[in-house]
Amino acid sequence: MASYEQISKDNWKATVSLGFDANGKRIREKKQGFKRKKDAEKWVTDLLAKKHKGYVAPTESNVTLKDYINKWFYEHKINTVSVNTLANYNSRINIHIIPKLGNYKLNKITNEVVQDFYNSLINGGAKPSSAKKILETLSNCLRYAQKNKLIYTVPVDIERARIEKPEVEFWHKKELDFYLNEIKGDYLYTPVHIAVLTGLRLGELCGLRWCDINFDSKHLNVRHQIINDKKNKSLLFTNKLKTLTSYRKVTLPNILINHLKSIKGNALDTDFVVLNRDGGMCNPRNLSMNFTKSISKYKKSIADLKKENKKINQNYMQLQQITFHALRHTHATLLIFKGENIKVVSERLGHKSITETLDTYTHIMEDMKNNTADLLDNMF
Repeated sequence: MASYEQISKDNWKATVSLGFDANGKRIREKKQGFKRKKDAEKWVTDLLAKKHKGYVAPTESNVTLKDYINKWFYEHKINTVSVNTLANYNSRINIHIIPKLGNYKLNKITNEVVQDFYNSLINGGAKPSSAKKILETLSNCLRYAQKNKLIYTVPVDIERARIEKPEVEFWHKKELDFYLNEIKGDYLYTPVHIAVLTGLRLGELCGLRWCDINFDSKHLNVRHQIINDKKNKSLLFTNKLKTLTSYRKVTLPNILINHLKSIKGNALDTDFVVLNRDGGMCNPRNLSMNFTKSISKYKKSIADLKKENKKINQNYMQLQQITFHALRHTHATLLIFKGENIKVVSERLGHKSITETLDTYTHIMEDMKNNTADLLDNMF
């Protein structure tokens, strides 16, 4: 039931009944300032449609963003992501979101409010990529509120600064073969070998145990990881992975199966596959640093070495300096170049969606377009 009143010229007021609250008190929503009666009627129609879909009317929803985002974080998010991801969420919430938006009622956060918030981040010196992550945290919370019928829409349809995405680093097959041959016998050989043939993240690799590997069906299960706990400044073996899609089964080629069988020895099922130099739990940060250091000796070109009168190994190759994480990219790009189905690649990497995989390896897909004409020539 709705009523309309013309207060003055170009100023109509609408009052609409939305039923009763839990205490039996009638809920009414009022709004004025409409230029025409038709505008007031449209507002009433939209409000009743929202109510019909289960949306909690503004008069019922007095919770502030500060209270709700803390509730979302401690009751929902805390059980779904890893320790360090939680630390990042907590930082974005308490340093950026709550100080600027915390006192807003959920239903009073509009696209304009969010746009101003985003602009303040960029104008305050935040990189577009950092501002994007802060906005994603806010968006995730608001989507949860929408799911619980506390807000009708998620007001994040705003103008954003362009993010210059760096090209993904990776090694070509020749570089990879050369490096693996160079480190045979070194403790780095096993983690590098596994990384380039499975695409595991560094923490997942360090958390891999022998019980996760099934030699008969030739696959491994990703169920744990080792992380450097930023909060407690210690190594943590945890079953909380980056995302739900990180829990996955990865098939193994025979070459890796044979290597793993050759090194297992008397290791217990609960022992880690990748160990540090002393045979203990492997620190992801140390492994990454040691990998980076091992490449440094191959940074100079043959021409530079000749100028320095250095003795040159016949098989020497100058290597592109990459991070350990780039071995994951190497795994993906090698598969993509060979024509593997992008969905299969996405599932091996544990990405949230194929879109994430396509966005990450856009340049690879562009390079492959150049081969289309040759492919058609070969077909016909």
